[in-house]
Amino acid sequence: MQRRQFMAAAGTVALGTAASGLAAGQQTGEVSLVDWFDGVSNADGLVDWTGESEVTITVGSEGNGGAFAFDPPAVRIDPGTTVVWEWSGNGGVHDVAAEDGSFASEMQGETGATFEQTFEESGVVRYACNPHKSMGMRAALMVGDVSVTLAENAATATSSADEEAGPTGPTFDGWLEGVENYEGVVDRRGQESVTVTVGAQGNGGPYAFDPPAIRVDPGTTVVWEWAGTEGPYSVVDDTLGFASEHTTDVGTRYAMEFSGSGLSKYYCTDYRDRGMRGVVLVGDGPQEVMSKSALAAGGGLLALVSAPMLFGLREHLRDTTQD
Repeated sequence: MQRRQFMAAAGTVALGTAASGLAAGQQTGEVSLVDWFDGVSNADGLVDWTGESEVTITVGSEGNGGAFAFDPPAVRIDPGTTVVWEWSGNGGVHDVAAEDGSFASEMQGETGATFEQTFEESGVVRYACNPHKSMGMRAALMVGDVSVTLAENAATATSSADEEAGPTGPTFDGWLEGVENYEGVVDRRGQESVTVTVGAQGNGGPYAFDPPAIRVDPGTTVVWEWAGTEGPYSVVDDTLGFASEHTTDVGTRYAMEFSGSGLSKYYCTDYRDRGMRGVVLVGDGPQEVMSKSALAAGGGLLALVSAPMLFGLREHLRDTTQD
């Protein structure tokens, strides 16, 4: 296990100028959406679309026993982001209506019809399709850094977009372009340890990291676990200077603790060109890769954990694997 210290880069991301709309239902502290998403069949996590000035959500996607779903149903965006809802043309007529009555679209069923709203303030926005609300056609927007719980005893957050839809989030200067299983940044904040599968299905075989892009809190330990059988696989970040073993052993684990804010772009040596690349976005920091020189200049030097701790962690991971 190694510990990496990031330093925040200068500059900010420019967000779109607001056109209309306010964030509904502003809250402080942890917000529970467990009851709201109860029975929503495609609510399997939170899609992180922060950093985007405009995002699109499909109305009438497959789910809840037919074309009665918003996709994705749970999205985190920045204040100032414009959300565009686009009708698929399936499932009859639908509308998009805020639970608190702050906005509502017309009833529409035509393919390609749209409705948009810009959200300026942080908070949780619950909305639904009135005709199909009881069937599970409900969704929510997390505007800003509001903390939410989507399901009992669950802190995972994954994209529910179609696998063939292609990337729906930032590609980090093209790093994730062509990564077949990338559908957005998975929000894993709130977890002390996060596991990424090495050798998951994708890119024409077991040649993917899953999930390929995650956002974590500073201090989180990311554990890469070997599962594929077409190795050898590795986990390498040239800029930050870390690299795992190059091995075929299923069950192998490689752990890294990240602190501060920043971005790690990593890859598998053998299958990088196939699309076996990944991203760890740490905290609310920049989406630029931090260089070693920038780290040193800012005082955020790379530091290894002591050898005894390293050995102890490896023993712990080995025991966990055997269990």
